[in-house]
Amino acid sequence: MRRLLAFVAIIIGWVLLAVTAVGAFLHFFTSRGTYAIYATALVPLTIVTGVAAFVLFLVLRRWMALALTVVAITVLCFTQGPLWVSQTAPAGDRFTVVTANLQFGGGNVDDVAAAAADADLVSLQEVTPEALDRVRASALAGRLRYEYAIPGPQAAGTVLLSSRPLTDEQRIPNMVLNNLSARTPVPGAPSTRVLAVHTPAPLSGHAGDWVQDMGLLKDQLQALPDGPVIVAGDVNATWDHVQYRDLLTDGFADTTSQAGAGWRPTFPTDRFGDRPLAAIDHVIVRGFIATSVRTFSVSGSDHRGVVVTLVAS
Repeated sequence: MRRLLAFVAIIIGWVLLAVTAVGAFLHFFTSRGTYAIYATALVPLTIVTGVAAFVLFLVLRRWMALALTVVAITVLCFTQGPLWVSQTAPAGDRFTVVTANLQFGGGNVDDVAAAAADADLVSLQEVTPEALDRVRASALAGRLRYEYAIPGPQAAGTVLLSSRPLTDEQRIPNMVLNNLSARTPVPGAPSTRVLAVHTPAPLSGHAGDWVQDMGLLKDQLQALPDGPVIVAGDVNATWDHVQYRDLLTDGFADTTSQAGAGWRPTFPTDRFGDRPLAAIDHVIVRGFIATSVRTFSVSGSDHRGVVVTLVAS
């Protein structure tokens, strides 16, 4: 019986190691199909399988398997390391950016308003016409007087709110959902390009839409002239997707990485006891440094919102 248990434990250990190795591989693999894209979003969780494999092989004294497990864990830690090391922020006035997905317009606008009490910019996704009416009647509109909104059915609508005037407003062309662009002054950067973005979920049969829109978003960022930029929204991609990291060129940076905020999952909140598994809501910047990143609950939505404090660099 003891030999049988040891054999089963070894098999389990190798399975756990395989999952960990696949996680490390997916970080560098350009995922295009629905299952690969979803699996890549869960890469940080494979640290757990790696540690479990390490403990099993250590107890069983399987030294070769243990060495391979250490290699896999080391590679995983290397891929996640940039999210945990903060940058030094310069002196200057801080300001706040908030992004939240309202899940087909059902998210509680008052929850967003409470989290955005000191916000200068707010990006809202999945804003239906009815949800836009609630936004306009809420404390959000009272504090953030300037609005660029293109509402739509289900996931299509997007809204950008600002405490300062918005100019040069335009819908980013050719993207599946309404992605918005405008200019506004913020502390330390009087002419900042702001994008409120939402790429489509890579659902079965629609992964190509996600791949296309991630490419279009990359092209949009690369086409922008020099100057400060803030991109906020539901990108339906995590740090581990190659397509997401491809956005982080030409001076663009992930604010979670800048602030050393670590793994901040935001989706889904309607399963697993309100414990999200994937960090798909982001603020990306050029010409700014994030000093803090936190998430907050939005009742009625399957996403957590994100609050980022920035300073011009």
